[in-house]
Amino acid sequence: MNKVLLLAGAVCFISASASAFDFNPYVAARAKYNVARNEVKVSGLVDDKVKIHDNTFGGSLAIGTVHPITTGDFRFELEYTKNQDAKKHGAKVKTQGALFNVYFDLNTDSNYPIKPYASVGLGWGQAKFGDLSKKDAVAAQIGFGASYKLCPKTTVDLGYRYITYGDYDKTYKFGHSSLKEEYKPHSHELLLGVRYNF
Repeated sequence: MNKVLLLAGAVCFISASASAFDFNPYVAARAKYNVARNEVKVSGLVDDKVKIHDNTFGGSLAIGTVHPITTGDFRFELEYTKNQDAKKHGAKVKTQGALFNVYFDLNTDSNYPIKPYASVGLGWGQAKFGDLSKKDAVAAQIGFGASYKLCPKTTVDLGYRYITYGDYDKTYKFGHSSLKEEYKPHSHELLLGVRYNF
């Protein structure tokens, strides 16, 4: 249901942007190499901390618009991203999210097809730790990279970003005592993507 609503929102977003501004719509697909750094902290009756560190792959799909200015291009984008499960010590963490991203592509020499970029994003994150139910929270990302224009409508991106899928906690009551579990799924991501501009 969330994915259907996200797709509908993306269509409305592009339609509204195209009618309000002289934007150029695009679609993008990215492959990701994730250096996952998930942490679980337990406090209360016992105190412990478990690090579920793993290297995994993932992918994302995005739809957005480009708004050119004198010094470069602003890009506004809706992205859905999902990762392979991170596993360690018998524990497993699933993560996915939907983000609204803003990019700035800096103009270089007009005859040079490479543009550096910076990005920030905010949106919905979801994580599932082991057999626990899925939890939703606020996700955020910040990154940088460079894009290379293969031809007038196709661009290849290579970049890095840090992304957090939110902070989660759950408290268990045992009479007058309690046990609190805190989860912090985040990762460093290397991204390779292709963008097609309409």
